[in-house]
Amino acid sequence: MGRGEFLAAFGGASCRHSLVQERLFDFEPEDEPDNQTQPRLPDGAVVVRVLIDEPAIDREFDYWVDGNTAESVRVGSIVRVDLRGRRVRGWVVERDIEVSSAFDVRKISKLSSLGPPPAIIDLCRWAARRWVGSTARFMRTASPPTNVDLLPRRRRSAAPPNITDELAIKAFDHPVAIVRISPTDDDTSFALAAAVRGRALILTPSIGAAQHLALRLRRAGVEAALWDRDWAASAAGAVTVGTRAAAFAPIGPLDSVVVLDEHDERYQEESSPTWHARTVALERARRDDASCVLVSPVPSLEALSAGNLVEANRRRERDGWPAVEIVDRRGDDPALGEWCSPALTRLVTADRSVACVINRKGRARLCVCSQCGEVARTVGGRALILDGDALVDPGSGESRPVVCSECGSTRMRRLRLGVGGVAEELAALTRRSVTEVSAAPGETNQPQSLGQPENDDLFVGTEALLYRVESVDVVVFLDIDQELLAPRFRAGEQALALIARAARLVGPKALGGRIVVQTRMPEHPALRAAALGDPTIFTDLEMSARAEAGLPPHKALAVVSGAAAEAFMAEFEPLGDVEVVGSDDGSWLLRSGDHNSLTGALRATQRPPGRLRIEVDPARA
Repeated sequence: MGRGEFLAAFGGASCRHSLVQERLFDFEPEDEPDNQTQPRLPDGAVVVRVLIDEPAIDREFDYWVDGNTAESVRVGSIVRVDLRGRRVRGWVVERDIEVSSAFDVRKISKLSSLGPPPAIIDLCRWAARRWVGSTARFMRTASPPTNVDLLPRRRRSAAPPNITDELAIKAFDHPVAIVRISPTDDDTSFALAAAVRGRALILTPSIGAAQHLALRLRRAGVEAALWDRDWAASAAGAVTVGTRAAAFAPIGPLDSVVVLDEHDERYQEESSPTWHARTVALERARRDDASCVLVSPVPSLEALSAGNLVEANRRRERDGWPAVEIVDRRGDDPALGEWCSPALTRLVTADRSVACVINRKGRARLCVCSQCGEVARTVGGRALILDGDALVDPGSGESRPVVCSECGSTRMRRLRLGVGGVAEELAALTRRSVTEVSAAPGETNQPQSLGQPENDDLFVGTEALLYRVESVDVVVFLDIDQELLAPRFRAGEQALALIARAARLVGPKALGGRIVVQTRMPEHPALRAAALGDPTIFTDLEMSARAEAGLPPHKALAVVSGAAAEAFMAEFEPLGDVEVVGSDDGSWLLRSGDHNSLTGALRATQRPPGRLRIEVDPARA
């Protein structure tokens, strides 16, 4: 087989792996195997099949181990092997292979560690098909962070915890249950109820929540393993708690699976393949015939379509929501500015802690005259920004006095303020110190404080603020319409999830919890659902609307983008009911009635050289 034919057998790989391909597969004629050569294997040798840890290859090769090592090499073992002059990592995926005389099988260089069990290997292969990725990427997720030689013995379990929450008990009466609780309910009871049933896998959206839950389980007498630090304990059968990656934890066979806050976007992998932990959890539960419980105050429509809805009584659910005040800004005087309503002015000047949320960073790129509405511009037409007492050209840095060139007014206001601009104006309005928070939840930098605050009780930030502040008296969404009108089909669902997250900061209505939402669409179903503490108001209408529009969960979607997307789509054949819905800025949206047809058509298309991104179940399409 020549070099070109060999590379074609891999289905093509992206250009970022081209150097690897050149080094691994730069065949010379004398390197090609002699079909007449018989395998030279010693007595007692066992031939195994190894998946190479290189997503660009995603190929399996045969190697042999001697009789002394064969006992220790299992399906899933992590090994080191020689491949075209390089020593690389791999996973044993099959044993006792019958080799053909056409190949000279090499010996495994080293047995490194225990790895994913056979059931998880099959799950990784399924996930690779489901999200059009390489099996090696999922095997990496399922593997221990450090080498593991032996599994620990499970300690004797203490007396099982007593479960008193009837809703948690009722949830496990169904194969798949979607449990809707209030945002301020404690969901630990669902984890405890799962642990009582035996081998349990419990997913949380953040590592902090996982650590807290694992500690509470241990205090209740449950042997809990925190993924992926306690990989060996998980493989030995301990109740496993972790974030998205824990969906591939080695524990099994499972008796129960619980996904807490299943609506949280952090359960979906952002890089390709864009797999979702909720879908993997449902598949694991199906394979092991285990109960799967999805818990959320605002269940996603994908979850609602997967099983039976289990609700708390209306009084319990409603009382767990804070007071949600909808401020209609349609009648406000435009001179007040785009972010500050009279209700907000009264609120922030009172003696209470307030968190103001707006999903725009920076100060502003435009300012207009408060009298005539003219945009401040240079002679050449470039927009000027308002910086203190001057209008500044951001390109040249030149400044001029705050005077409207049309009417001569000296009153200017910013348009579409970001976090920085709101923080400046809020500090001037309240004469209080303002703490600005705009980092993403996963970043480690601390919030930037404006001035020298004596007490941190007035915050302005993006939605990251909802994850960085422990508690406040009031959360204000300055411009919720930005979320409701976002150009993505999950916009309303994501806006409702933000309000639910804010509810945890302020607490229930009985304890004074309050959320203020500024909007020009006060009748939007998502806002009415939050105000009444009844997500059904939104989800029922949204489910019907998506069915009419042919959107998930009724249809499967994928987005193809990247430099090689045009070449890929030129070869793409929409098999069965797969259709190309449209294209925009070098990306293509594909739709099908089921995921098997969609991913089958995608995998059947030859991948051209170059960067190609395939998003199955895109989060923000």
